Amino acid sequence: MLVRLILGVLGLFHLVNGLAMLVAPQAWAAAVVHLTTPGHLHAHFIADIGMAFAASGVGLLLGARRGGANATWAMAGATWPMLHALLHVKEWVLAGPPNMIGDLVSEGVGVILVGIVGVVAAWYRVRKGDV
Repeated sequence: MLVRLILGVLGLFHLVNGLAMLVAPQAWAAAVVHLTTPGHLHAHFIADIGMAFAASGVGLLLGARRGGANATWAMAGATWPMLHALLHVKEWVLAGPPNMIGDLVSEGVGVILVGIVGVVAAWYRVRKGDV
């Protein structure tokens, strides 16, 4: 039950984040990465990523439903956030973590930890069934 709750919360988190990227890319960029979206390419890129996060959120929400067969949805939904987390870990290894505490927390918790927790919960759900 706790694992399904975690998957549901993460699903909502990713779905809302993805929808925010799609609906208000400039506001999202300014709030999250402290950038503006000056041209079509940036807005298009944010929308591409927003769709990936929205799809992941839906997968995690479907994976949070009762029934062991839904665990596969959880793993599918957790894949993109984990890949995104690995990209940030690579950047931290190569260039060091962000200097600003807000960015450190945002990336450390909102990207890396959330990605890890999602894939661990999904993996646990796949292995243990309807937990």
